[in-house]
Amino acid sequence: MKTKTMKSMKFLVSLVAVFALVFVFSASVSAQSVVIDRIGVNAQYTATGQNRIPTVTAGENMDIEVVFTSNLANTVSDVIVEAKLIGKSGYVVETEEFDVLGNGHTYNRRLSMQVPFDVDFNEKFALRISVEGRSGVLATQTIDLVVQSENDLLEILSIENEPEVKAGENLAIDVILKNRGRHKAEDNYVIARIPTLGISKTVYFGDLSVVDTSDPDFEDSAERRIYLKIPENAAEGLYTIEFEAYNSETSSLATKKIFVSKAGSQVVKSQESKTFAAGETQTYTMTVVNTGNSIKVYNLVVNADSSLNVDLADTVVVVPAGSSQSVRFDVSSSEEGTHQFTVNVESEGQIIDSAVFTANVEGRNIAGNAAVLLTVVLAIIFVVLLIVLIVLLTRKPETKEEIGESYY
Repeated sequence: MKTKTMKSMKFLVSLVAVFALVFVFSASVSAQSVVIDRIGVNAQYTATGQNRIPTVTAGENMDIEVVFTSNLANTVSDVIVEAKLIGKSGYVVETEEFDVLGNGHTYNRRLSMQVPFDVDFNEKFALRISVEGRSGVLATQTIDLVVQSENDLLEILSIENEPEVKAGENLAIDVILKNRGRHKAEDNYVIARIPTLGISKTVYFGDLSVVDTSDPDFEDSAERRIYLKIPENAAEGLYTIEFEAYNSETSSLATKKIFVSKAGSQVVKSQESKTFAAGETQTYTMTVVNTGNSIKVYNLVVNADSSLNVDLADTVVVVPAGSSQSVRFDVSSSEEGTHQFTVNVESEGQIIDSAVFTANVEGRNIAGNAAVLLTVVLAIIFVVLLIVLIVLLTRKPETKEEIGESYY
């Protein structure tokens, strides 16, 4: 009986000891707890027991303010405040490390986080605030958030095109436009332009609903292809394409880089400079090369001063893709001196290349002058001889005097 009583006493002592340990542990945890007094989002404050839901705007920054009070018995080092957006992965920010002193001290910490731009307005979001030390989480609190957008908002979601295009060719650009607003977007357009080249193209995207549905007539995004014709005379280099999506209520901008390589046509000259006499005609030649992927029609236009005569054999040249065509032209001048002239190669109203030639015109052709002079001299001699002949023929012969005999 005594043994049974002793066992009961031991069990009772053990039970009391367990309760004592639990009480001490609970007291210790309570003594080292941290209380989050309030959380502010863009100056919209919520505290324990308040039914307030802060509202933030998609794509913008939200300023977070956390106020908490320490009930810790001792100082805790390397404490941080962390803010995490529940509902979207990767949206976490935290403060620098700081020390939290003992019981009764209140702290205020501020953070900034960008709200996701691509949100579904039917999604639910929450903001979890944690105060953490080396030993773990000291306090945590979660508040609901409402993410909304502007009533009218267009986003150029995607721009796809080849990174390089040849001058004179078409650049194909695939653009996806999305309605991010809370209202239906009607009669949407996208214009693509390269200001430095002076080109642009506008494409109609139609109406876009607020949310995507299975009905193709009620989609919140649309894809279109835009073609930009690059001028053949565009200099080789890197250009910026500007995109503007707009309707009657809103607009948005985006940019992309494109490299324009050398034009698909070029001119090869045979001889740039020639020397000849005034009044003489010299023949120049040049070759038009089409290195593009399609047949080209070129117009040849001469730019020369009035003292120079340039006669093109062909003013219109048709060159298949990957081929060339030679062009001949005769040049003459009656004035001595150095004359320059230009042959412009045009396609679709654009000058794609030019060739500059020089004509050095000297004194008149000696051989030609001698021939003229000889002709004149011979003509004069012929006239003189003819006159002499006529004179001789028309002249009467002299009558001889008869000598008579004299008698004395």
